[in-house]
Amino acid sequence: MSSTNDENSPASDPSDAGAESGSPTTSTPEQQEPGCMPIAIACTLLMGIVSFVFCGVTTWVLFQKRTEVAVRTLVGYVDVIEQSLLPPDEKKSVIEQLEATIKEMRAEDYPPERASAVMQRLVRLPIPQYGELDVIDAFIQDNFDEGERDDGLKQISRLRRAIERGKATVIDVNDVLLPTTQVDTTHPLGRVLKQPLAADEIRDVVGRAKLVGDRDDLADQFFERKPIDEILKRELTAAVDQGGF
Repeated sequence: MSSTNDENSPASDPSDAGAESGSPTTSTPEQQEPGCMPIAIACTLLMGIVSFVFCGVTTWVLFQKRTEVAVRTLVGYVDVIEQSLLPPDEKKSVIEQLEATIKEMRAEDYPPERASAVMQRLVRLPIPQYGELDVIDAFIQDNFDEGERDDGLKQISRLRRAIERGKATVIDVNDVLLPTTQVDTTHPLGRVLKQPLAADEIRDVVGRAKLVGDRDDLADQFFERKPIDEILKRELTAAVDQGGF
């Protein structure tokens, strides 16, 4: 009787036995290997370290060559001034001051920190743009009626006053002049005034100039034009006496 039951009962499955006993299943080779992720992470970290060291070394080298970089920049800037729209007497004076500064910087004992101070002040000063504002002035004089002409000249004079006080930088003036400029890759500045100028574009410039004057709390009045070479002379003196910003 018992032998008959044994023959009719199904054979036990080894896998069922393993499942019932709770023993873990064997992992496949693919599951055991970590793959390429650790290598990728290590390479990423290594590249980050190399980049950090390279940037640090480059910054240190440039810091040591501040005067040389300043001289090269000023030499190129002289070419920009020569092609600017500044009045001839102011242009000549500006170039003479820049060339004198270059000569001083080439001396072996010229302090690198002074070169940095000079460049910090020069990069803020819109010297070529000062001559372009003269062109805007001339257009207003010749093409606007009395009321609009007086207001336009006043707003441009307020912008010049902001430049004189060091409140308006080259970024501000470039933004003011934007409606009247166009790209020109052959010019050192990379852009020139449009020719011919249009009245609506000049009105836009006047409006932008007014915003700068209002931002700097300037009186709503006409200010006399101060020559840019005098402003440059003051900034170069301040770089020596007070340093940069």
